[in-house]
Amino acid sequence: MSNFVAKQLGFVRRQAIDYVRNINDSASEIIPTGLKNNIKWNLGHMYVIHEKFAFQLTGEETKYPANFSKLFESGTKPSDWNIEPPTLSQIIELLTEQIERVESVLLSKLKEEINPHYKSSTGLTFTNVEQLLGFLIYHEAMHFATIKNIKSLIDF
Repeated sequence: MSNFVAKQLGFVRRQAIDYVRNINDSASEIIPTGLKNNIKWNLGHMYVIHEKFAFQLTGEETKYPANFSKLFESGTKPSDWNIEPPTLSQIIELLTEQIERVESVLLSKLKEEINPHYKSSTGLTFTNVEQLLGFLIYHEAMHFATIKNIKSLIDF
């Protein structure tokens, strides 16, 4: 990717994937005391929000696997799951494919205006593809930090 925002987005996604690659599936489902989510939820949530901001809001084709919204949308939590979640390796595969899709589909469209403009729940307004991807850098980094925190709590 030649654009700085796109490079940063790819960087933070690859860092997260590399970090979780050697965590086993059962460890990814541990919810530390005092928290409501686990590593698997954070990764699935990253996928869902990325799909919304990078593809849905830009008018591109979305690829939501079955039940992903029910499992990983904002406000969901593993303690409420009544369906089998995907494995950690399945989520890693989806995250890898997704960032490749962002690079191939959106790199040439970074300055394109989105219509309608999107106003976030915090009042931030996005008007083009690059702004949406810029937000995803923040979102991915925030959840990557959460994943690192959870891992530190479950590694005893």
